[in-house]
Amino acid sequence: MSKGKLFISFILITFGALYIFGFTSVLNVIVDGNYQLEEQNIIEKNGEHYLLLDGYELSLSRDFYMKIELDKTNEYKIKYTYNRLNNKNGEIVMLKKYGEQPWGK
Repeated sequence: MSKGKLFISFILITFGALYIFGFTSVLNVIVDGNYQLEEQNIIEKNGEHYLLLDGYELSLSRDFYMKIELDKTNEYKIKYTYNRLNNKNGEIVMLKKYGEQPWGK
């Protein structure tokens, strides 16, 4: 293969990869808001924990799961992401008790 054809192939592959990356990243949605959590919002499947919010089943890391304390004030500030192509699944990326200071309790 000549250097010219190799260079053209490289350029085409690079633009193709950038196009695919750009297309999928445009479909990612970030939602940020305050939510009242109750026991029915938290489910467990196959040892993994999920939050049910806004019709989405959002994966919940162990650290975030351990932060949830259901008491008389169950309001949490939550940020999650989902992809428009993957309809009902997403991931919790931030969870903290509403009013909690960054340095802790």
